[in-house]
Amino acid sequence: MARLVYGCRFDVPGATAWETAVRPQYQRWISDRYRRGFEASISPDLQTGEISGQVPAGHLLAIRRHRAGGVAIELEWSFPGAQGLIWRNLVRAAQIDDRCAVEHRVELSSAEYLVSPAGYSVGAPAIVRTLCQQDVLVGDMQVRATVYPLQTSGVDQFVDLLEAKRRRLPILLLSPFANGEPGDLDPRALADHLAGIAIVTEADTPDTTRALAERIGRLGCYDGGARIYWPGFRMDDDLRRHPLMLGSRIALLGPERACRALERSVFSVAAFRFAPDARISGIIARSEAAARAERAHGIVGQGDATWEQYALEMSEQLEAARSDLEMLRAENENLRANQDVLFAFSEQADEEEAEQVSAAREPTSVSDAVTFAMDDCPRLLFLDSSQTSADDSPFKRPGEIYEALSTMNKVADVWARNQGGGDLRQMLKDAGLGKRVSNFISQTAKGKWAEEYTFHYDGEARLFEWHVTLGAGAADTCASIHFFPDAAKGKLVIGHVGRHLTNTRA
Repeated sequence: MARLVYGCRFDVPGATAWETAVRPQYQRWISDRYRRGFEASISPDLQTGEISGQVPAGHLLAIRRHRAGGVAIELEWSFPGAQGLIWRNLVRAAQIDDRCAVEHRVELSSAEYLVSPAGYSVGAPAIVRTLCQQDVLVGDMQVRATVYPLQTSGVDQFVDLLEAKRRRLPILLLSPFANGEPGDLDPRALADHLAGIAIVTEADTPDTTRALAERIGRLGCYDGGARIYWPGFRMDDDLRRHPLMLGSRIALLGPERACRALERSVFSVAAFRFAPDARISGIIARSEAAARAERAHGIVGQGDATWEQYALEMSEQLEAARSDLEMLRAENENLRANQDVLFAFSEQADEEEAEQVSAAREPTSVSDAVTFAMDDCPRLLFLDSSQTSADDSPFKRPGEIYEALSTMNKVADVWARNQGGGDLRQMLKDAGLGKRVSNFISQTAKGKWAEEYTFHYDGEARLFEWHVTLGAGAADTCASIHFFPDAAKGKLVIGHVGRHLTNTRA
């Protein structure tokens, strides 16, 4: 069963766009791909429907022309890929007045029965990126596969675009950090991969992100993050409808995996919401109807059939088509459900991969974990007391200590680039520490055992209330990390790593 993994529609402006842009670019795309990827010399002619050269075994390259009040071209190109997968490109195009309408779908299917997730990367086909380098039309909106800069002076216009009813594509906005550094994502790569199905915009300065926040409140984008604004945007929308990936999450995943997660969100919706262009479908339907009528006339003219027999035959074919349609509808619903599962699995795999990377070190003791983190975590500042407490800790899962410290380091890096701005506790929670992180201790602990939570840093005694708790129970199954956020230096100062300090439950 084929799975639709990419689908886009756009119009290339120009009364001769089919002849001068679309047709030669598609022909060149196929020829170049065969030459580089399959070492074959194939030259398709979309004007005549002829194909020169021997198509390799397992490949399909078919061109169909339809003429009825216009000319429409259907191109089907499938070929085997890695891991037993088959890639299928389905293209339809038609010159309609002063523009050439183009549809491009990519389907994926398996060539073998193998119940195992397929690792594959989806992006806009190179031909779509090429055509969208120039302005194309999606509905009534002119767009291009480029990065649109957002400046403070353009915030009002940007908000108008967010709310525009004629907008058919999502907008992916990238924001800088509070210190002015650009975010960690590559906007150019995102614009290429999302060509034809999304608009990529990059805010130039923190002032721009603040100006946008003043206009749309919590639905803004900030702290080196990225937000997807789906069509139909309204100021009172639920925050979850237009998802925000903060810089801390990007840092934890890594830029490449974060990009893939954002792209998958757009690809899955684009594939689900794809609908064929009615103008192209109209030309094809009229052409096929005319062909059927011509065949019927030929059958009757042979004298060995009657109109009644032909009508009966057509009725039987119609019933069979209806039955097939119902099966396809059921299959489509199943594929959509499977697609949701696939993307959820991929996101989980990304998170697991991120955890594996952070746990690449294998400390055999809490002391090892702290020593490794001193080398690997430049945003963490370890006091001598942290090493002393680590040496005394019998905690049996030192890998969890190192993993927590690594996560804290990644979040601290984003926090520092945001000049200490943002909700640090929420950032740590979102990065995977969850309810294990807290920024206060009880009043009883402050009153009775304050000295245990007090550490000398920067020339004075400070209360290290912030902490991460790992496990529960005895000292070999429970540990804590106490730290102090120093916004001026952009570091988390680690005062204690090891046995859970005394509190009302100890």
